[in-house]
Amino acid sequence: MVRPVMDSYKHSCPFCGQHIEYTVGYCGKQMVCPTCGKSVTFPAVPPGGKGQTLHLKRPTAARAVKWSFNLNNILASLRQFEHWNMVLVCLVPFIIVTALLVGAGVVKRQAGDGPAMPVAPRIQADPNAWQTMTNLARADQLVQQQLRVVALASVAVATAERNRASLHAYYQGRSVDQITGGTVPNQFKAADQAVANAQLGLAAAHQSFDNALQSYQTLGGTVDYRRQLPQ
Repeated sequence: MVRPVMDSYKHSCPFCGQHIEYTVGYCGKQMVCPTCGKSVTFPAVPPGGKGQTLHLKRPTAARAVKWSFNLNNILASLRQFEHWNMVLVCLVPFIIVTALLVGAGVVKRQAGDGPAMPVAPRIQADPNAWQTMTNLARADQLVQQQLRVVALASVAVATAERNRASLHAYYQGRSVDQITGGTVPNQFKAADQAVANAQLGLAAAHQSFDNALQSYQTLGGTVDYRRQLPQ
């Protein structure tokens, strides 16, 4: 009696990837994977294939490549290699770095055997340095302020002198009545007094400037503010 040939199918284990062949009778059923031992469920609808029995299809081991050591063949292959120049170019930086590291190690060992280098003396910071800088900045601001006062006083003197000169020029050779003539001397006197007051103010401004500049220089100021005085 001829037994009917049953179709067989292939299914991969979802855990280890092992290929398992099964027949229709195993569709929708579970079995233990013979490789990893995990439970594998076969598809309910078979994809197709032939075979009756359930068997494990193991991958064929790759054939070992025979290797024979032949020095002559190796030397011939090395002589036929056409890119030795590129290899040397790539190796040069590594050779240089290695030489530098070795040289640095030698120098370090020799320096360790030599006499110790003298230690620079420790410079102690001045605890009053911040206060000194603050005082110097204030003194600098005061000098600049007094410089502006001198400039304003100089303008006041020049204005008073210009007004007095204009007054004298106005009345010089001019005929005036008796009433006006009686006030002219008083105008001249007032103009002279204005000039004198302006000059006193300028002298006081110069004195204040000199005092401020002296304090500034005592604190270490180096700017020559005298060159900025109005001529």
